[in-house]
Amino acid sequence: MEKNNLNYTILEKRIQNILTEIQNKPKKFENIFTELFNHDFHSQLEFIKGLDDINLKGLIISIKDLFNVKGYKTRGGSLFLDPLPCLKDASCISLLRKSGALLLGHTNMTELAYSGLGINPHYGTPENPIYKGSVPGGSTSGGAVSVALDIADITIGTDTGGSTRIPAAYTGITGFKPTQDTISREGCLVLSKTLDSVGIMAKNTALCKLAYEAMNEGPKSKKHYDINNNFTIIIPTNFGFDNIESDIQSTFDIAKQKIINNGINVVEVNLPILDRYKKVPLWQFAAVECQTEYFDAYRDTPELIDPNILKRMHRANDVKAVEYNLLLKVRQKMIEMFNNELGDGFLLMPTVTIKPPLLKDCNDTKHYDEVNLISLQNTTLANFMNGCSISIPFSNNNTTMGIMLNGSTNMDYQLLEIGAIIEKILK
Repeated sequence: MEKNNLNYTILEKRIQNILTEIQNKPKKFENIFTELFNHDFHSQLEFIKGLDDINLKGLIISIKDLFNVKGYKTRGGSLFLDPLPCLKDASCISLLRKSGALLLGHTNMTELAYSGLGINPHYGTPENPIYKGSVPGGSTSGGAVSVALDIADITIGTDTGGSTRIPAAYTGITGFKPTQDTISREGCLVLSKTLDSVGIMAKNTALCKLAYEAMNEGPKSKKHYDINNNFTIIIPTNFGFDNIESDIQSTFDIAKQKIINNGINVVEVNLPILDRYKKVPLWQFAAVECQTEYFDAYRDTPELIDPNILKRMHRANDVKAVEYNLLLKVRQKMIEMFNNELGDGFLLMPTVTIKPPLLKDCNDTKHYDEVNLISLQNTTLANFMNGCSISIPFSNNNTTMGIMLNGSTNMDYQLLEIGAIIEKILK
């Protein structure tokens, strides 16, 4: 128990220091949290102290305001949801507790997780810590900033079209989206039941892996890779580089060359499945499923919903039932085709092809729509194909971006191994 007592003492001091810093520097930490779980810190610390085997070693974890946490309300970044305090944790949150994590608070987010920019008119928008005056990325905005500012070691979010990987790329941290059903979504608010995944962000791949292992209830493949193994990284020539800014392109090219110089097999090829994917009306999933999930509020109190989100919910009215159900069937066929084409390879591309846009510029609706679509264009691939994906930070001169690796369905552990290798190379 000596090791556990040491962890407990350090953890208790860290929590006290974090609370003091938040209190003393309110502007720096503005809009990151919707609530702190400070009423439970003592009981959490006592619970952690009594654990014999602490997989997460008392790490501090922030939680997106989509997940139920016992004793607290889950609002999903909205005003229209005003629930009672939850009676129990979401399934994956309960597993984090049992693994020794200390839960810090609910983090701010895009309302209902329905945007890649991270803007919230109800609770404010967290400041991007590395691109001043810019959006933090979304929808897991507060979570990303909590890690970037070293308040939390790990943050748990959701990823429907990039909602952990986009803010990770925009704030210079690591974001991981696993295969959908490897982490339970029980006790988590829904945006799109078809595309939602639980996602993880942290300062590095190792911490993402720790959280994934604690929450993972799916296949636990343990195949390992190292630089001497013959795995292949594929840069698609027909996807991933549209609308790319010049400094993002040049920074990506430097990262690519570093990877090649370290003996990794990198090939650039055309993948036919990606041309088919670009024609898919992907927006239909979230529009139909979000409006369905929150129909009462959509019908009765639309004035309480962020106009940018409400507009996206409106689009469901343009989708025919047959069209939507055919899209579900098409997706299943394309997942199989994608997995066959990719095989044991891993896609490499920029997480996002632009730097985070200025928050003030996003007040213009047309600009908001344009940069939101661009932000989501690469990351949504992994959600549609039910694959796994990781965004690894890389900086050159004044440009920080995400380098994204995608793997096929249930290649999560392999992807995390590859991600650790690429992370080491890029550092």
